[in-house]
Amino acid sequence: MTAMANRDILELARPELRSLIPYTPGRYEPGSVRLNANESPYRAPGDATARGLNRYPPPRPETLQKRLAEQYGVAPEELLVTRGSSEAIDVLIRAFCAARRDSVIVCPPTFDMYRLYAGIQGAELIEVPLLRADDPSKDFSLDTANVIAALNGRTKLVFICSPNNPTGISMDPEDVEAICRAARGQALVVIDEAYIEFSSDPDFEALRQRYGAVRLRTLSKFVSLAGVRCGALIAAPRLIEFLGNVLPPYTFPTPSIELVLKALSTDSLGVSRERITVLRRERARLAKALAKAPTIARVWPSDGNFLLVETSDSGLFTESARRSGILVRAFPSHTGLGNCVRITVGRPDQNDLLLAAVAATDSQATGKVRNNA
Repeated sequence: MTAMANRDILELARPELRSLIPYTPGRYEPGSVRLNANESPYRAPGDATARGLNRYPPPRPETLQKRLAEQYGVAPEELLVTRGSSEAIDVLIRAFCAARRDSVIVCPPTFDMYRLYAGIQGAELIEVPLLRADDPSKDFSLDTANVIAALNGRTKLVFICSPNNPTGISMDPEDVEAICRAARGQALVVIDEAYIEFSSDPDFEALRQRYGAVRLRTLSKFVSLAGVRCGALIAAPRLIEFLGNVLPPYTFPTPSIELVLKALSTDSLGVSRERITVLRRERARLAKALAKAPTIARVWPSDGNFLLVETSDSGLFTESARRSGILVRAFPSHTGLGNCVRITVGRPDQNDLLLAAVAATDSQATGKVRNNA
């Protein structure tokens, strides 16, 4: 192992932040009269929370942190609770990238928030597009050699989404490991696992332990809490402590803490797992039915709760779906996805409605061909 590989990962962070003195909030001790935080002593009408909304939430939700660490099989000091995985992306870029100096590597087409947060921070965006292949099972794979070649002295973060959004493809673990190995001591590899519960593949915890990669998780999909905005950043304790100093206190609201803890109860998790089974079955049913539709040119395999399909006319497809009361996602500005549409897997009745809309699109397209003949 080289000296570069042994480099303290915090040496990659912005030096002006490494010496930053974090904000010290007022203490909270149950049973004490709290006159140290300029809060109202009265509860708001209708406030049924255990803590009381007139009180600030904990600076860091330690109870939730411990429960999420248990859920993900890591130590509490290896996890930072964030407002969705999006906030985790934001705080990583702010902590490691100085404007007009540092760079971030992304592999499009992928989650667009990496690009957005890099742009907000003024970091250079280095794009290494996913590889294309005629075989759907090998399409949209990592261009491992060029990702490694793109690493330079200014690269601070490499974002890898697996399963990837919007393609639904899981990245080859050997490719991800090769990038982690090459980046060790040079840049931080961030593996976004937002859709991992819908995949049969294992998570990337082994790579985190072996190479110091960062993992991102979210409860938006798995336990149906997109409206609560709860995510987790999993990393080495020193990195978690540092990022906690960069992230402001009181970011996670009291009602959200209580709702997430309920969602992580044994009974609730059982329901969520049953729903995952249903959604995976519906994903397979949708993929099979869509592949037979005349207006669908290609259906990619998916490990997410969605399907990416190539249509003969994405504008016609999305408009036909909208007339049936269904919204799907098109990507007109994404290179290589001009006629592609991402379809979230819904309940069985919602998927039936979507398939009916596709049939209507097929009829409309057939009518156009006949009229032009």
